[in-house]
Formats: sequence, C-alpha cells, structure tokens
Amino acid sequence: MKNQTIEPRVYDEGECAGCTGPEPIDILRFQRAIRAITGKWKIEIVCILVEGPLRFGELRRRLPGVTQHMLTEQLRDLANNGIVIRNAFAEIPPRVEYELSQAGIDLMPMLREMRDWMLKYEHQLTAP
Repeated sequence: MKNQTIEPRVYDEGECAGCTGPEPIDILRFQRAIRAITGKWKIEIVCILVEGPLRFGELRRRLPGVTQHMLTEQLRDLANNGIVIRNAFAEIPPRVEYELSQAGIDLMPMLREMRDWMLKYEHQLTAP
C-alpha cells in the first residue's frame, strides 16, 4: 500500500460550514439516483448522447469494447429511468434513435462537478 497524504477536513469553513448529514430518506433517494447512472457504459453513453441523437449502431461504434447485449441492456435501463429516450420510427427497415431526455441533459453539470472533484483529488483516489 502506498503512502498517501490526505488533507484533513477543515471544519466550519468554506462551502460546508454548518453541514449536517442527510436524513435517511435522502440517503435512499441518493442511492436510487446513483443506481440509475452507474453501471458499465452508462456514463459513457450519456456523455456521447449529449452531442445529439444517435442510432444503436453508431453508439456501438463509438464505444469500442461494448457488446451488443451490454449496450442494449444499459440503454434499456437508462430509458426505464427516464435518462434516455428511445425513438422508434415506423419505417422499413425499422429505425431507432436514442437521445438524452431533459433529465439526462440535467446530469451534465453534476458530471462536470464530479470530473472537477476527481481532478482535484485524483492523487489520492485508488485505481479500479
């Protein structure tokens, strides 16, 4: 195990002055929200779809290493959670596009904040 220098918390200063822990119901809500966006490939899918609607094949090409089954499963889960919209067009051959819902778009500022947090503390975060 490598030695890490971890900065101690500064109490009663900064943005968390007077912070208290969340209520139990809020913890359950947080867990539900985290489950909706975590999973293999979900963050990548959301980040790609922020650029606009894409068909399944294009999404798969932009995610090297994802299997068809896994991409289908993750898109279905994101759609069930209202983060992605699946648009099926009545055409022959059938055409399906995926795009972010407003809930998906609203995730982007939070993901940027998480990226900034990661960059600030990446020296002490352990690799997966």
